[in-house]
Amino acid sequence: MKRFAVLVVGLAAFGTVPLASAQEWVALQDGKTLAGWKAAERPESWAVEDGAFVSRGERSHLFYVGKVARHDFRNFEFSAEVMTSPGANSGIYVHTKWQGPGWPEAGYELQVINSNPPAEKMNGYIEHKMTGSIYAVRNTWTAPVKDNEWFNYRIRVVGKTIQTFINDKLICEYAEPENAFRPDDKKGRLLGSGTFALQAHDPESVVKYRNMKVKLLPKDASAPEGLVPLADRELDQLITQASNDNIPLVDLGLVAPEDDFAAWGAAHRLGVTPINSFPLASVDVHPPALVLLFDSESAPDVVTLKAAKAAGLKVVFNSDSKFDEAQLKRRLQAIKAAGLGWKDFWVPGKP
Repeated sequence: MKRFAVLVVGLAAFGTVPLASAQEWVALQDGKTLAGWKAAERPESWAVEDGAFVSRGERSHLFYVGKVARHDFRNFEFSAEVMTSPGANSGIYVHTKWQGPGWPEAGYELQVINSNPPAEKMNGYIEHKMTGSIYAVRNTWTAPVKDNEWFNYRIRVVGKTIQTFINDKLICEYAEPENAFRPDDKKGRLLGSGTFALQAHDPESVVKYRNMKVKLLPKDASAPEGLVPLADRELDQLITQASNDNIPLVDLGLVAPEDDFAAWGAAHRLGVTPINSFPLASVDVHPPALVLLFDSESAPDVVTLKAAKAAGLKVVFNSDSKFDEAQLKRRLQAIKAAGLGWKDFWVPGKP
């Protein structure tokens, strides 16, 4: 028995016991080096400064390849402190797989961006999917925090559900249905199991990550109560396609008081941002060429939407406080029929 005890202690000392106990936070950084993490390309895009991983350079994805859970996570909570510089873009991947150069094909990306760089630097593109978004699946269309300030980013995955929290506030959530619709370039964006990865997006996107840690949850952990896949598969596909296409789901008539959990629950699951999430000053300043459409009683008129697009007018909707799944479905069907793209919509605070 003594010889066996000595053997166990010896193995632990050499780091060959990679499993962490459930319900305990386990560090994923040592605060000094990139140990446990490996860049698939351009390792020079990553550095360690004052205990934080810093992305600064051309596209690169830093994968966790360490010993915790043998870098294969299923049910968990992930937590990190994050700071963005103005205009910086990044992302945290979960349930992803090690791969060579390129954008990770497996798993979900959780968006990190709190402000937009000038459009001319992005070839005219303006990213509307902001921090906390379950990227291209369920998005938030306003930044929940500011640049140059540390904030906590927490991600919870249980079974086929995923939630994002910024400073402990729920931002987006999604229950993945069987045979979930995914655009052609995101077929691998599914839940299963996998590792974490951090994104260095471009040379001007400086983002810092520190105090990264994970809490392993039991195999039989319960999904959040009430978080189930949408029963209407067509609606789920319409929302996912619009989210992927950067079409902002903003409603001037959807107001969700802080204590109205039903309203917030619907907004989170449908990827629609209530207007009271935006700073008041941003709502008051809008482009002069703007079309406000009230669509609480019937579907938006496709002819009107096409005319607005042809005239170069920005579109925004108002459900007149009658927002529901059926109304959103009619709206998205009309947007699709009219051929509207992300440039045709107004987002408060953006041109």
